[in-house]
Amino acid sequence: MRTLISAIALLALSACATAGTVGNRMDWRCDGGAAFSTQIKTDGHAEVFAGGQVYALPHVAAASGARYAEGSVEYWERGGQATLTGARGGPYENCRRR
Repeated sequence: MRTLISAIALLALSACATAGTVGNRMDWRCDGGAAFSTQIKTDGHAEVFAGGQVYALPHVAAASGARYAEGSVEYWERGGQATLTGARGGPYENCRRR
């Protein structure tokens, strides 16, 4: 029984890690030297720090990965890469965690 509970807990933690751990800051470095940071909040939105601004982006449906958008600003993470469009200081393309 303990083994089953441990396996379920480990599986749940693994699922959280792929979508971005709630509360932990993730730093991204992109092609061309651009960089930004994100933090997933407990209420489900992402705070994105880019170009000297903070964007609060609600979670939106995505075919794959985790996607957050508000107006023309969109942060999309999938497969260990991210893009950020519409934010100051870009372009933020082909971004990987630092």
